[in-house]
Amino acid sequence: MSTKHVLSLRPSQLVLGMIEVENKVKRIKAFTSKQLKKYLADHVVPLVKIDKELYILDHHHFVRACWEAGIKKVAVKVVQKINKPKQSQLEWMYLVDQFGRKHNVADHALLPLDVRGLADDPYRSLAWAVREAGGFDKVVIPFSEFKWANYFRGEISIQDLRSNFKGSVRVALKLCKQNSAAKLPGYKR
Repeated sequence: MSTKHVLSLRPSQLVLGMIEVENKVKRIKAFTSKQLKKYLADHVVPLVKIDKELYILDHHHFVRACWEAGIKKVAVKVVQKINKPKQSQLEWMYLVDQFGRKHNVADHALLPLDVRGLADDPYRSLAWAVREAGGFDKVVIPFSEFKWANYFRGEISIQDLRSNFKGSVRVALKLCKQNSAAKLPGYKR
């Protein structure tokens, strides 16, 4: 395990939820120095190394929040090294943009150079808020909250989401109990 500058880490996704990032920034800024040290130590960022590039596998929101809070370095661990990626090895990338459009894995050049370039997807923020409220369980399935975000995208209009976030969370909590959500990761009845 080592530390790396947050801007040296490439995202493996196109978007994140800025409401979740803002929440994490508030938490980070409220920590005592001892609490912050423990929080940073507890969040080791898993990476894939492709040639000389380091790609974040998980904790994109954490890394962005660290940057926003003025923390320049995070603990990292390279969990996989790939010399010449094949399409099947790029499956760990999530190439869905903030409009819900899926991009081909061959378009991985669309990925931002660092976490500052990640777009805000309000539906990803909604999925986070719904999980925090107990709508579904946190699971270790990659991109599970994005699957929920896409489910909510089909059920709640962007206008409603932007004008009434809390109301949209209440609606989404009810949607979590629908049979149409039963195959989503972390579903609970």
